[in-house]
Amino acid sequence: MPLELTFHAIGVSHHTASVRVREQLALMEAEVASWLDRQRAAGRSTAVLSTCNRFEIYWSGGDDLERWFRDFARDRGVELGTALTRSDGETAVRHVFSVAAGLESQILGETEILGQVRRAYQTAGAQGREMDAVFKGADAAGRRVRRETALGRHPASVSSAAVDVGLASGVDCTSANAVVLGAGEVADGVIRTLVERGVRRVTLVNRHPERAAALAVKWGVGSRPWSDIAPTLRHANLLFVTTGAKHTLVRGEDLAAAAAGRESNLVVLDLGVPRNVDPATRGLRGIRLFNLDDLQELCCPAGHPSIAVAEAQRILNQEMRRLEGTIRARSAGSRLAELHRVGLILAHQEADRALALIDRLSDGERQIIRDMAERLVRRVLYPVSRSLRDDLVEEAVTKTRTA
Repeated sequence: MPLELTFHAIGVSHHTASVRVREQLALMEAEVASWLDRQRAAGRSTAVLSTCNRFEIYWSGGDDLERWFRDFARDRGVELGTALTRSDGETAVRHVFSVAAGLESQILGETEILGQVRRAYQTAGAQGREMDAVFKGADAAGRRVRRETALGRHPASVSSAAVDVGLASGVDCTSANAVVLGAGEVADGVIRTLVERGVRRVTLVNRHPERAAALAVKWGVGSRPWSDIAPTLRHANLLFVTTGAKHTLVRGEDLAAAAAGRESNLVVLDLGVPRNVDPATRGLRGIRLFNLDDLQELCCPAGHPSIAVAEAQRILNQEMRRLEGTIRARSAGSRLAELHRVGLILAHQEADRALALIDRLSDGERQIIRDMAERLVRRVLYPVSRSLRDDLVEEAVTKTRTA
């Protein structure tokens, strides 16, 4: 019997929309929090996943948010057409599990998405039993894929892919002079990868000096204030732009000035959504600009599913069945509660029948007998209830393992 779920997923990703479309839909953290507040006030269970590669909304219940999503995009000047994808029920759950496992990522198996899915649900807050079960299942599936398959033994991320593309574009480790704009999670990943690849000259530039200083100390690299960005760029041959700004931070004329008079190219990797480097920079002499769409084309050519992906899909199947068992066990809760209620009524009736046959008992002694009858019922029914719930979960998992 198929599992009845009211879980839904809708949105756009790098699979269906270019970075130009995705950047128009991107929301800042404060905007996400405000939207979630409005949904909670309306009694909806929702979560938002907004990353550089996807903007998706998940919800549980009978409401339909597809019209809202299309209107939201239209207000931002985007007609989504077929770029918008939607899934419902078990298909939607499977999608979230795949996202958390890194199977839907631009870089297959990338490590950052699991934390982003986890934070999306944490930001949403308590959203009901179904949402809670789905996101806990997605987290478990993502952790197992990374622990039990080759995808976890050879971790990758957008940050590491960007460094690989930069170093493959005419800049080797010994001559690399890298500048990183930003001090968030992506910047941290870029700097870590640069250090691991043996790049010795790395400079971090950020609008908030204290954040830049903390990250620079962590990796043993240099940091400069934002006011020094122009002279810093004049000596750089690699630039990674990783900020969360919603507008252009790096202008084409600034990069042209930094690249003027040099023999080698200034390689620029814009990892922001929205993009933080003026797209017109692509046509300037002495500059090679890559954005996330370029990264996908260079690092993720179409291919056949690997053994690791097949193993990951097997794990997702098991976790889907485990979720099925969990939900069925929860649905059995109301019937078990009724069984406990009836059991206590029978205990009271039998205690009263026994007490009617016994003379000369004090009120305290009578209460002891009533309490004993209740305890007997609870001691019999509670283990049975727990065992039933566990059996429902294990039965669902076993079906997948033996299929």
